[in-house]
Amino acid sequence: MLARLLIAIVVACATLAGPAAPSRAAPPAGDFPWKQWSDDVFVRAKRENKFVLLSLQSWWCPWCHTMNEITYADPAVRAYIDEHYIPVRVDQDSRPDISQRYERWGWPATVLFGPDGTEIVKLRGYYSPQFFMPVLQETVKDPTPVDYGEPGGPERERLLAMALPAERRTELVAFLDKVYDRDNDGWGKSKLVDGPTLTYALERARGGDKQMETRIRRTLTRMTQLIDKDIGAIGQITKKPDWSEPSREFPMFAQEAALTAFSTAFVLWRDPEHRAAADRIFGFLKEKLASPEGGFYTSMGMEKGEPGVDKTLYARETGQAISGLLAYYDATGVAEARGLALRAAQWAVRARGIPGGGFRHAAADSNGPFLADSLYMAQALIELYRSTSDRRWLAQAQAAGEFIALNFVDARTGGFLASTSPIASKFPPPVKQKDDNVAAVRMFNLLHFHTGEAKYRTLAEAGMGYLASPPIQDAYDFLPDVLLAEMEMTQEPVHVTVVGPRRDQRSGALFRAALNYPTQYKRAEWWDKTEGKLPNHDVDYPDYPEPAAFACTRRFCSEPVTDPAKLAAALDALQRDVR
Repeated sequence: MLARLLIAIVVACATLAGPAAPSRAAPPAGDFPWKQWSDDVFVRAKRENKFVLLSLQSWWCPWCHTMNEITYADPAVRAYIDEHYIPVRVDQDSRPDISQRYERWGWPATVLFGPDGTEIVKLRGYYSPQFFMPVLQETVKDPTPVDYGEPGGPERERLLAMALPAERRTELVAFLDKVYDRDNDGWGKSKLVDGPTLTYALERARGGDKQMETRIRRTLTRMTQLIDKDIGAIGQITKKPDWSEPSREFPMFAQEAALTAFSTAFVLWRDPEHRAAADRIFGFLKEKLASPEGGFYTSMGMEKGEPGVDKTLYARETGQAISGLLAYYDATGVAEARGLALRAAQWAVRARGIPGGGFRHAAADSNGPFLADSLYMAQALIELYRSTSDRRWLAQAQAAGEFIALNFVDARTGGFLASTSPIASKFPPPVKQKDDNVAAVRMFNLLHFHTGEAKYRTLAEAGMGYLASPPIQDAYDFLPDVLLAEMEMTQEPVHVTVVGPRRDQRSGALFRAALNYPTQYKRAEWWDKTEGKLPNHDVDYPDYPEPAAFACTRRFCSEPVTDPAKLAAALDALQRDVR
């Protein structure tokens, strides 16, 4: 009965327009008697024979504010919940483990549990009182769990892999082509600012794919419409296929993705529109999201209610900010961006670092640590080593990688777990979230090349084996992120080493040229021989009478390059030889 009711509600909602935007949304929690997520909630639910209502919300989510103001403020809804439910509200940004378990259901996501913790109903998005009350009532009458089906198939045992099966890769590339919107540009109907999709397209374009070059350039031009004219932030999504109605939701992951994409594109094609877009997003990060402490704030919301900046400081979002800032610095040479990245890394190590090399999420975690914080900080620290050639950052990245390997690897499947513990006792084990597994594969692969440690490559190959397994491959058709991970796993990063004293300006100019090469998948290093050998000294560089750069693979190197203006051409030639 409950499942049939949900189908009827979904059909009815599809025929109705959303509610008019209120002039001012309630604060994120309103005055509703929300409880904190904990085991105690379920102890109480069992004792009082009540159900548990979990509302997953986000600061920047306009429909979360609307549901607080309209649905949870409705007297009948409130009275019924008070009688039959214990209501729990979780800011999804604050709990990656809970957020990633229910992210398929969007924000707000509503999950109704039985007194023993059994999942009964999962609801996606805004529900008005008209449609919310019947679900609450029917759940109490008939608490039979709704069968939503499981995406993908059963998990297989750990398997090392570098690539997808050829036929599956062909299917994924064909689907990527199929969903490209040729009329409006961009992938899919609702256009998202998705970092891996943009990076994959840029890498294909850099490799000579002319069709992909045309598509990504047109997409980036359209994407500039999502940049807010007042504050310079980029909205994470457009509500119309033609990009004409951008959201005013500005989470950090969208800023990092767009800043990286526009910066890389600028170096590839020197289009001033790309530089202007990157400049505006950089300005937003600097003016609105950089905290006085050194870290970066989580997000900004300017939709219904205009909640403004969420000034919570998480290691995950700080790591994302560092990555975006360094991509911008490498492309433009704006020293202020590197300065902000260095300051943020110092803050994260000081304020969010934990014993063993990992990172906590917030000042005090509930149920942490979480994979995402150590992962995105490890990635950022590798990039900080790339952009500064300061070895302490690579050592810090390696410590974070060791922490991840010790705490978050599922030994049975090779995948990476979202957290070290279930979201509550008697709940299923932590999930393995697809996006973070892709990021972990890419990070460990880069860590391998920078350190020469084979164990990091093994971790990457085990993670790639998980990404190629049924839980991922049977659940998704749109996987540009997995294609990107495969591309990197089957190729060496662009590798250039500058050999010369740090005090010599000619060395610095060559290193700037190395950083300016248009790919994020690179290994740029500066070897001043007075510092001892490089962390992964896998090439014997010849003595040369002046500072020189060498573009290398595992098998051979270019002739020494002493003119910074000629380095990109040498790298291009080497890439053609490798291909």
